[in-house]
Amino acid sequence: MKKYVVILAVVASLMACNHGRQKEIERFRMKVRSQYLEEKLAEAQLELAHTDSILQQRELREDSTKVQKRNYQDSLELAADVQGAQIRYIHKKQKEIK
Repeated sequence: MKKYVVILAVVASLMACNHGRQKEIERFRMKVRSQYLEEKLAEAQLELAHTDSILQQRELREDSTKVQKRNYQDSLELAADVQGAQIRYIHKKQKEIK
């Protein structure tokens, strides 16, 4: 009977250590995920700023072929919309972490 009590005590202590380790691992995962999202957010904001500057430059120029300009402008606007959506999604995930 004493052996079982000792074994149960050892198992309980190991489980308690393991539980602490799991919490530590979870904190590490959250920290890494937070850093990853911050990095992706900075990258997405730079891409959006670049796309927006190109779009503004195209709008200022007068091209002889307005049809080609409009098609190119539409693709830039679509890219800007996608990048904006990506930034909003990253902000949403960052709020979920906090």
